[in-house]
Amino acid sequence: MNLEEEVLQKIKPSKEDEENLRNKAQIILDRLKDFHAEIEGSFRKGTWLKGDTDIDIFVFFPKEVGKEYLREKALKELIERVKDFNYTIAYAEHPYLIVYVDNIEIDIVPALKIEKGEDAITAADRTPFHSSYVVSHLDEKGKDEVRLLKRFLKGIGVYGAEIKVKGFSGYVAELLIIYYGSFKEVLKNASKWRPPVTIKLVEPKREFNEPLIIPDPVDPKRNASSAVSLKSLATFSLASKVYLERPSMEFFYPSKKNKEQIKGDVLLVKIEIKENTIEDIVWGQVWRNVEKLRKLISQNGYKIIDISAWGDSQNITIGIQLENKDIGEYYLNIGPYFYLKNVEEFISKNENVWVGEDGRLYSIKRRRYTIEEIIERNLFFKQKFSYELQWLTEEVDDPWINSFLRKTPSWLK
Repeated sequence: MNLEEEVLQKIKPSKEDEENLRNKAQIILDRLKDFHAEIEGSFRKGTWLKGDTDIDIFVFFPKEVGKEYLREKALKELIERVKDFNYTIAYAEHPYLIVYVDNIEIDIVPALKIEKGEDAITAADRTPFHSSYVVSHLDEKGKDEVRLLKRFLKGIGVYGAEIKVKGFSGYVAELLIIYYGSFKEVLKNASKWRPPVTIKLVEPKREFNEPLIIPDPVDPKRNASSAVSLKSLATFSLASKVYLERPSMEFFYPSKKNKEQIKGDVLLVKIEIKENTIEDIVWGQVWRNVEKLRKLISQNGYKIIDISAWGDSQNITIGIQLENKDIGEYYLNIGPYFYLKNVEEFISKNENVWVGEDGRLYSIKRRRYTIEEIIERNLFFKQKFSYELQWLTEEVDDPWINSFLRKTPSWLK
């Protein structure tokens, strides 16, 4: 048995697994029998992984009722049918329900009934067209190839189109297999990618400028892979190259590592969002904070090794790794050349001004803010939040922190 066959044995659901999930889904479908309700997603397409026990049920309303109806009345109608189950309201483009049936998660998503994918008013409206396209283009072997690719993407940490990950969706994984034909062929081609990468299953109906461009076969005005960041594309391309040279289980199931040595000075910004909100909204703000802090910390003289974030929609940690947190109280302020118009302005705004050997003006300035003050003055979320700062002084048994400190993924060694 080769490696990929071994992985497939781990990830391919059995007939019993499928029957169990289908029976649980039928319980909810029976409650929704007076609606137009369908099973969608990877379960319908036959590309789901063993252990992924969530099912998507879409409930389609007439297009004429509009988006606002989905946000308000539709949700109330659906809750009325399943209120005796354990359920929660979740949020994407519009609210949907998560219902639990014997520990199986079933998402009930309201959507609008449309004639073709290009008519979509909400992102959910295209889903049945995605399902039909994939089912009509993949045989059983193709579905297994998708499973291998999904597990590979999960293993290297780039699976998921949500803003937190900025990676490859399940649908993009399916389109890659449809286009290239197999898991190995996807990797062979991905190992040679140079952005921007364009994969055409259909001619696009507009121009795109993302690192990976896959015009959606059911709506060519849309780039199906718009969520994939340059970092995720680069990670996948490099992992593909390394896997082809030396395949290992680490790509699919990375091993857990021990405590990692602290290199440089590491500051953890631990944030608690006080309100329930849409995860993509929170993580959009998280990454904006990360980029803002990266810029300001560097401008204030600190040398950043790395800055990143991890967590969920309410408890987030931003990790900031510096070469050294102890930097001088004063710094060299570089001014204009002696012949430029803003020389007098520089002289008026600075003390200790002198002319350097290169003909530029210089001064000595006191640093305005410590790194703690920079964060205090600039950390911002639209929701109510609190935070605390913690300098990492000893090794900890935390997988996210250790991954942040280690940098090198297990499959790259």
